[in-house]
Amino acid sequence: MKLRSLFYTSSIILLAGIASIQCRSSDDTNDSDNSNSAELTVYAAGREGYKAKYWKNGTAMMLSQGSGSSDVRGMVIVGDVVYNVGYEVNANGKYVAKLWKNGVATDLTDGSRDAYANDIFISGNDIYVAGQEMKTGETTYEAKYWKNGVAVNLTDQAQNVIATGIAVVGNDVYVIGERRMQNWIAPVTCYWKNGQRTDLSDQTTTPDDQDITISGNDVYMMWSVSYNSFGQLQTRYSKNLATPTLIQDGTSYAGGTAIAVKGNDVYIAGTGILPNSQSLVAKYWKNGLPFTLGSDGSAALSIDISGKGIYVGGYQQVSGGGSEGVYWANGKTQQITSGTGSGMIRQIFVKEK
Repeated sequence: MKLRSLFYTSSIILLAGIASIQCRSSDDTNDSDNSNSAELTVYAAGREGYKAKYWKNGTAMMLSQGSGSSDVRGMVIVGDVVYNVGYEVNANGKYVAKLWKNGVATDLTDGSRDAYANDIFISGNDIYVAGQEMKTGETTYEAKYWKNGVAVNLTDQAQNVIATGIAVVGNDVYVIGERRMQNWIAPVTCYWKNGQRTDLSDQTTTPDDQDITISGNDVYMMWSVSYNSFGQLQTRYSKNLATPTLIQDGTSYAGGTAIAVKGNDVYIAGTGILPNSQSLVAKYWKNGLPFTLGSDGSAALSIDISGKGIYVGGYQQVSGGGSEGVYWANGKTQQITSGTGSGMIRQIFVKEK
């Protein structure tokens, strides 16, 4: 997951008549032997106390330098270099799109208008960052990506648009996000290939989250939408722009936030519901089969696959308010933040030594 939709905020809903779901399967249980391998380095990025941070094997690196709030939305590791993107609020109260390289910040926008950086992709020596910036003199956003710091606009002046994910294959640049015309009630999910837009949903649903990844030369997209008046979510994914696959796990709520691929297996992290319950909990789906991770009030925001290991980053709500940033290594919970602030792990990356 890169950025929760600016157009839609999920509500806490009452869920009844829930069909039963499967929990853990034998092949994922067997993977747990690798969860504490000394041959792995686990990077996590997000926020603690509304301050942008990343963690290397649990050791924190503060990214925020100012007094305003900040957050990490995307991360990638190249060799020993850690790249993070997100935002920081400046002294004038404006959101500034940021790129951090090994903790050193670069502003992608000048701070005169609100802007967000939501995802990062590196192709050779080129750094691509997806996000959006408020239009001059307006209250709507234009989607864009930055290639090596130079902005490329993806929208015209008639639309309110955000870009949440980016991937590059050869000379083709893919961006996923959502758009809304000024006279629309609901936005739609869309993607751009080399600047040409295609819609993935229509106004019968409302976008929630989107993500994009590549495996070899294959492009995988994932998007979740609210599909009824109760705010319940459903999720689809596609490979190479083919007919989308709908996750049908026997429940009325499957809210995907992030996608990862290993071989022929497609993994999606997000939130779902427990059997015969009203609880929203962290889950992931492997080829559509659900696996429950957290307890009541948890959410999965990112996923990475290493060897046989399945690593999922997110958060767990704590009593008294707030949340602790956690990740699940083959189903085992690893707490990262203290839980005293609003902590969450938005991105996770596992590097084999």
